[in-house]
Amino acid sequence: MIHYGLVIAATILFSLQFFFNQRFQRSYGADLKASLVFSLYKSIVIIVIMLIISGFKVELTWFSLLMAVLYAASGILMSYYSLKAFTVANLSVFSVFSMLGGMILPFFLGVIFYDEPLTVFKTICCALIVGAVLLNIRSGKQNKKALLYYFAVFFLNGMAGVISKIHQSSQYAHTDSTGFMILSSAVMTVICAVWLLVGYRSIPLVKGKDLLFVSGYGVFNGVGNLFLLIALSVLPASVQYPLVTGGVMVCSTVISTVRREKLTAKDYAATAIALLASIFIAI
Repeated sequence: MIHYGLVIAATILFSLQFFFNQRFQRSYGADLKASLVFSLYKSIVIIVIMLIISGFKVELTWFSLLMAVLYAASGILMSYYSLKAFTVANLSVFSVFSMLGGMILPFFLGVIFYDEPLTVFKTICCALIVGAVLLNIRSGKQNKKALLYYFAVFFLNGMAGVISKIHQSSQYAHTDSTGFMILSSAVMTVICAVWLLVGYRSIPLVKGKDLLFVSGYGVFNGVGNLFLLIALSVLPASVQYPLVTGGVMVCSTVISTVRREKLTAKDYAATAIALLASIFIAI
Protein backbone atom coordinates (compact mmCIF):
# COMPACT_ATOMS: atom_id res chain seq x y z
CA MET A 1 0.00 0.00 0.00
CA ILE A 2 2.90 2.33 0.73
CA HIS A 3 3.96 2.16 -2.92
CA TYR A 4 0.58 3.45 -4.05
CA GLY A 5 1.10 6.28 -1.57
CA LEU A 6 4.44 7.10 -3.22
CA VAL A 7 2.80 7.21 -6.64
CA ILE A 8 0.05 9.52 -5.36
CA ALA A 9 2.65 11.81 -3.77
CA ALA A 10 4.58 11.86 -7.05
CA THR A 11 1.48 12.87 -9.02
CA ILE A 12 0.94 15.84 -6.69
CA LEU A 13 4.55 16.95 -7.16
CA PHE A 14 4.33 16.58 -10.95
CA SER A 15 1.12 18.62 -10.98
CA LEU A 16 2.92 21.48 -9.25
CA GLN A 17 6.23 21.37 -11.13
CA PHE A 18 4.83 22.86 -14.35
CA PHE A 19 4.27 26.15 -12.54
CA PHE A 20 8.03 26.54 -12.09
CA ASN A 21 8.78 25.46 -15.68
CA GLN A 22 6.37 27.97 -17.18
CA ARG A 23 7.49 30.84 -14.96
CA PHE A 24 11.13 30.19 -15.84
CA GLN A 25 10.29 30.23 -19.56
CA ARG A 26 8.45 33.54 -19.25
CA SER A 27 11.35 35.10 -17.39
CA TYR A 28 14.42 33.56 -19.03
CA GLY A 29 13.33 32.53 -22.52
CA ALA A 30 12.60 29.38 -24.49
CA ASP A 31 15.54 28.91 -26.86
CA LEU A 32 18.13 26.12 -26.78
CA LYS A 33 20.41 28.05 -24.44
CA ALA A 34 17.58 28.59 -21.97
CA SER A 35 16.75 24.87 -22.14
CA LEU A 36 20.37 23.91 -21.40
CA VAL A 37 20.60 26.37 -18.51
CA PHE A 38 17.33 25.11 -17.08
CA SER A 39 18.41 21.45 -17.35
CA LEU A 40 21.85 22.22 -15.88
CA TYR A 41 20.66 23.94 -12.73
CA LYS A 42 17.70 21.59 -12.28
CA SER A 43 20.09 18.64 -12.36
CA ILE A 44 22.43 20.22 -9.83
CA VAL A 45 19.52 20.73 -7.44
CA ILE A 46 18.46 17.09 -7.87
CA ILE A 47 22.01 15.86 -7.21
CA VAL A 48 22.20 17.81 -3.96
CA ILE A 49 18.81 16.49 -2.79
CA MET A 50 19.63 12.88 -3.67
CA LEU A 51 23.04 13.06 -1.96
CA ILE A 52 21.37 14.26 1.22
CA ILE A 53 18.75 11.50 1.03
CA SER A 54 21.38 8.80 0.38
CA GLY A 55 23.69 10.00 3.12
CA PHE A 56 26.23 11.03 0.44
CA LYS A 57 26.65 7.44 -0.71
CA VAL A 58 26.95 6.96 -4.48
CA GLU A 59 26.88 3.60 -6.27
CA LEU A 60 28.14 3.09 -9.82
CA THR A 61 27.65 0.26 -12.30
CA TRP A 62 28.22 0.34 -16.05
CA PHE A 63 24.64 -0.67 -16.77
CA SER A 64 23.22 2.12 -14.60
CA LEU A 65 25.60 4.60 -16.21
CA LEU A 66 24.41 3.59 -19.69
CA MET A 67 20.77 3.93 -18.64
CA ALA A 68 21.58 7.26 -17.00
CA VAL A 69 23.04 8.59 -20.26
CA LEU A 70 19.89 7.61 -22.16
CA TYR A 71 17.68 9.02 -19.42
CA ALA A 72 19.62 12.30 -19.37
CA ALA A 73 19.55 12.67 -23.15
CA SER A 74 15.78 12.20 -23.27
CA GLY A 75 15.41 14.62 -20.36
CA ILE A 76 17.38 17.38 -22.07
CA LEU A 77 15.39 16.99 -25.27
CA MET A 78 12.16 16.93 -23.27
CA SER A 79 13.07 20.22 -21.56
CA TYR A 80 13.91 21.79 -24.92
CA TYR A 81 10.68 20.78 -26.64
CA SER A 82 8.65 21.74 -23.57
CA LEU A 83 10.10 25.24 -23.48
CA LYS A 84 9.65 25.66 -27.24
CA ALA A 85 6.08 24.42 -27.05
CA PHE A 86 5.18 27.16 -24.58
CA THR A 87 5.77 29.67 -27.39
CA VAL A 88 4.06 28.15 -30.45
CA ALA A 89 2.02 25.07 -29.56
CA ASN A 90 -1.56 24.69 -28.45
CA LEU A 91 -0.68 23.81 -24.85
CA SER A 92 -3.80 21.75 -24.26
CA VAL A 93 -2.95 19.51 -27.23
CA PHE A 94 0.70 19.45 -26.17
CA SER A 95 -0.32 18.28 -22.69
CA VAL A 96 -2.45 15.55 -24.25
CA PHE A 97 0.49 14.13 -26.18
CA SER A 98 2.75 14.44 -23.13
CA MET A 99 0.37 12.56 -20.83
CA LEU A 100 -0.50 9.89 -23.38
CA GLY A 101 3.15 9.22 -24.19
CA GLY A 102 4.00 8.99 -20.50
CA MET A 103 1.29 6.38 -20.06
CA ILE A 104 1.14 4.36 -23.28
CA LEU A 105 4.81 3.56 -23.90
CA PRO A 106 5.59 2.22 -20.38
CA PHE A 107 2.21 0.43 -20.33
CA PHE A 108 2.92 -1.57 -23.48
CA LEU A 109 6.54 -2.15 -22.46
CA GLY A 110 5.33 -3.83 -19.26
CA VAL A 111 2.67 -5.91 -21.00
CA ILE A 112 4.74 -7.00 -24.02
CA PHE A 113 8.24 -7.42 -22.60
CA TYR A 114 7.73 -8.03 -18.88
CA ASP A 115 4.70 -10.32 -19.01
CA GLU A 116 2.55 -7.98 -16.94
CA PRO A 117 -1.07 -9.21 -17.20
CA LEU A 118 -3.44 -7.25 -19.45
CA THR A 119 -6.54 -7.30 -17.27
CA VAL A 120 -10.03 -5.98 -17.95
CA PHE A 121 -9.57 -3.27 -15.34
CA LYS A 122 -6.30 -2.10 -16.93
CA THR A 123 -7.96 -1.95 -20.35
CA ILE A 124 -10.90 0.02 -18.99
CA CYS A 125 -8.55 2.35 -17.14
CA CYS A 126 -6.48 3.16 -20.22
CA ALA A 127 -9.58 3.68 -22.36
CA LEU A 128 -11.03 6.07 -19.76
CA ILE A 129 -7.78 8.03 -19.43
CA VAL A 130 -7.41 8.39 -23.21
CA GLY A 131 -10.96 9.73 -23.31
CA ALA A 132 -10.35 12.08 -20.38
CA VAL A 133 -7.13 13.42 -21.88
CA LEU A 134 -8.75 14.02 -25.27
CA LEU A 135 -11.47 16.06 -23.56
CA ASN A 136 -8.78 18.56 -22.58
CA ILE A 137 -8.05 19.54 -26.18
CA ARG A 138 -8.88 23.17 -26.85
CA SER A 139 -9.61 24.58 -30.27
CA GLY A 140 -7.29 27.15 -31.71
CA LYS A 141 -4.96 27.93 -34.58
CA GLN A 142 -2.17 25.41 -34.82
CA ASN A 143 1.41 26.31 -35.68
CA LYS A 144 2.98 23.83 -38.12
CA LYS A 145 6.03 23.54 -35.89
CA ALA A 146 3.77 22.40 -33.08
CA LEU A 147 3.24 19.01 -34.74
CA LEU A 148 6.94 18.23 -34.26
CA TYR A 149 6.73 19.20 -30.62
CA TYR A 150 3.61 17.07 -30.07
CA PHE A 151 5.20 13.85 -31.33
CA ALA A 152 8.59 14.61 -29.79
CA VAL A 153 7.12 15.04 -26.33
CA PHE A 154 4.93 11.95 -26.78
CA PHE A 155 8.01 9.83 -27.41
CA LEU A 156 10.38 11.53 -24.96
CA ASN A 157 8.00 11.62 -22.02
CA GLY A 158 7.21 7.97 -22.64
CA MET A 159 10.90 7.08 -22.82
CA ALA A 160 11.46 8.34 -19.29
CA GLY A 161 9.12 5.63 -18.03
CA VAL A 162 10.53 3.01 -20.39
CA ILE A 163 14.13 3.61 -19.30
CA SER A 164 13.10 3.65 -15.63
CA LYS A 165 11.31 0.31 -15.98
CA ILE A 166 14.25 -1.30 -17.80
CA HIS A 167 16.70 -0.11 -15.15
CA GLN A 168 14.63 -1.09 -12.13
CA SER A 169 13.76 -4.54 -13.55
CA SER A 170 17.16 -5.43 -14.99
CA GLN A 171 19.01 -8.58 -13.97
CA TYR A 172 22.28 -6.73 -14.52
CA ALA A 173 23.92 -5.14 -11.49
CA HIS A 174 22.42 -1.69 -11.03
CA THR A 175 22.28 1.07 -8.45
CA ASP A 176 19.37 1.77 -6.14
CA SER A 177 16.77 4.42 -6.96
CA THR A 178 18.66 7.29 -5.35
CA GLY A 179 21.88 6.28 -7.06
CA PHE A 180 20.21 6.22 -10.46
CA MET A 181 18.82 9.72 -9.90
CA ILE A 182 22.31 10.94 -8.97
CA LEU A 183 23.92 9.31 -12.01
CA SER A 184 21.33 10.54 -14.51
CA SER A 185 21.44 14.07 -13.09
CA ALA A 186 25.25 14.07 -13.07
CA VAL A 187 25.33 13.00 -16.72
CA MET A 188 22.81 15.70 -17.60
CA THR A 189 24.89 18.29 -15.73
CA VAL A 190 28.04 17.37 -17.66
CA ILE A 191 26.27 17.33 -21.04
CA CYS A 192 24.64 20.71 -20.46
CA ALA A 193 27.81 22.32 -19.07
CA VAL A 194 29.97 21.14 -21.99
CA TRP A 195 27.31 22.16 -24.52
CA LEU A 196 27.09 25.65 -23.02
CA LEU A 197 30.88 26.06 -22.94
CA VAL A 198 31.35 24.87 -26.53
CA GLY A 199 28.31 26.55 -28.04
CA TYR A 200 28.08 29.73 -25.99
CA ARG A 201 31.58 30.06 -24.46
CA SER A 202 30.21 30.41 -20.93
CA ILE A 203 27.92 28.98 -18.30
CA PRO A 204 25.40 31.68 -17.32
CA LEU A 205 24.89 32.38 -13.64
CA VAL A 206 21.23 31.99 -12.72
CA LYS A 207 20.09 33.99 -9.71
CA GLY A 208 17.10 35.68 -8.16
CA LYS A 209 13.66 34.52 -9.20
CA ASP A 210 15.04 32.40 -12.06
CA LEU A 211 17.09 30.39 -9.56
CA LEU A 212 13.99 30.03 -7.40
CA PHE A 213 11.96 28.70 -10.34
CA VAL A 214 14.56 26.19 -11.48
CA SER A 215 15.22 25.06 -7.90
CA GLY A 216 11.52 24.55 -7.24
CA TYR A 217 11.24 22.46 -10.37
CA GLY A 218 14.31 20.45 -9.41
CA VAL A 219 12.94 19.62 -5.96
CA PHE A 220 9.47 18.64 -7.15
CA ASN A 221 10.66 16.75 -10.23
CA GLY A 222 13.55 15.00 -8.48
CA VAL A 223 11.59 13.78 -5.46
CA GLY A 224 8.62 12.83 -7.67
CA ASN A 225 10.77 10.70 -9.96
CA LEU A 226 12.51 9.13 -6.97
CA PHE A 227 9.13 8.06 -5.59
CA LEU A 228 8.20 6.53 -8.95
CA LEU A 229 11.48 4.60 -9.16
CA ILE A 230 10.98 3.18 -5.67
CA ALA A 231 7.39 2.20 -6.43
CA LEU A 232 8.40 0.71 -9.78
CA SER A 233 10.46 -1.92 -7.99
CA VAL A 234 7.15 -3.39 -6.77
CA LEU A 235 4.30 -2.07 -8.92
CA PRO A 236 3.93 -3.10 -12.59
CA ALA A 237 4.56 -0.33 -15.14
CA SER A 238 1.15 -1.07 -16.65
CA VAL A 239 -0.39 -0.07 -13.31
CA GLN A 240 1.87 2.75 -12.20
CA TYR A 241 1.94 4.99 -15.26
CA PRO A 242 -1.80 5.03 -16.01
CA LEU A 243 -2.27 5.87 -12.32
CA VAL A 244 0.21 8.74 -12.61
CA THR A 245 -1.48 10.14 -15.72
CA GLY A 246 -4.95 10.00 -14.20
CA GLY A 247 -3.67 11.34 -10.91
CA VAL A 248 -1.94 14.33 -12.50
CA MET A 249 -5.18 15.26 -14.25
CA VAL A 250 -7.14 15.12 -11.00
CA CYS A 251 -4.52 17.06 -9.03
CA SER A 252 -4.15 19.70 -11.74
CA THR A 253 -7.89 20.34 -11.70
CA VAL A 254 -7.93 20.63 -7.92
CA ILE A 255 -5.02 23.10 -8.05
CA SER A 256 -6.73 25.15 -10.77
CA THR A 257 -9.93 25.25 -8.71
CA VAL A 258 -8.05 26.44 -5.63
CA ARG A 259 -6.37 29.15 -7.73
CA ARG A 260 -9.83 30.13 -9.03
CA GLU A 261 -8.89 29.58 -12.65
CA LYS A 262 -11.76 29.38 -15.12
CA LEU A 263 -12.66 25.73 -15.77
CA THR A 264 -15.31 24.38 -18.09
CA ALA A 265 -17.74 21.52 -17.72
CA LYS A 266 -15.46 19.46 -19.98
CA ASP A 267 -12.59 20.02 -17.56
CA TYR A 268 -14.59 18.65 -14.65
CA ALA A 269 -15.93 15.78 -16.76
CA ALA A 270 -12.39 14.83 -17.79
CA THR A 271 -11.29 14.94 -14.16
CA ALA A 272 -14.18 12.72 -13.07
CA ILE A 273 -13.30 10.20 -15.77
CA ALA A 274 -9.62 10.27 -14.79
CA LEU A 275 -10.54 9.71 -11.15
CA LEU A 276 -12.73 6.76 -12.12
CA ALA A 277 -9.89 5.35 -14.21
CA SER A 278 -7.48 5.63 -11.29
CA ILE A 279 -9.91 3.69 -9.14
CA PHE A 280 -10.13 0.93 -11.76
CA ILE A 281 -6.35 0.62 -12.09
CA ALA A 282 -5.99 0.33 -8.30
CA ILE A 283 -8.49 -2.54 -8.01
